[in-house]
Amino acid sequence: MKIGFQALALALAALVLAACNFHATLPTSDPVLNAEAEAFYGDMVAGRDDAVVARMLSENDPAEVKAQLPMLRDMIGDAAPPEPKLVQSRKTTGSQGETYELEQDYVYADRTVRVYSAMMREKGEWKVHTFNINVRMAGEPKAAEGEIEA
Repeated sequence: MKIGFQALALALAALVLAACNFHATLPTSDPVLNAEAEAFYGDMVAGRDDAVVARMLSENDPAEVKAQLPMLRDMIGDAAPPEPKLVQSRKTTGSQGETYELEQDYVYADRTVRVYSAMMREKGEWKVHTFNINVRMAGEPKAAEGEIEA
C-alpha cells in the first residue's frame, strides 16, 4: 500500500506541475531577428503594405493592419530609415512558446522613432505579433502655417 500511495503522490505532483505556466526571460540579442524587425520597419516606411502583413502572425487582421499603416507613415515620414540602434531585447520562453521582443531607435535629423516589436514563432517561422511606434521630435516645434508667433 505504501508504494501505491507514493506512485499516486508522484503522479499527482506531475499533473500539478504540468498545469503550471512555465516562463523564463533571458536578456539576449538575436541579430537575425533584429534584422527582421528592421526589414519590417523598412517595408512600412516604403509603403509595402502586403510585405508588412506577410511578416505578421496570421492572427492579425490584414485589413485592420493596412488601415492603420497610413497614419503610422504620417507620424514617421517617408525618409529612408537610418541604421537602427538596438535599445533592448529579450527572448522569453513560456508555455505558449517563444517570444522575442526588441526596441530599436531610428534617429533622423528632426526626430527619433522608437519601434517596439514582439515576434513569435508560427509554423516554424518568426513573425511579428505586435509592434508599437513612438515618435519624439527634436528641437522646438515650428509654428503652423498661418499661425502668428507672439
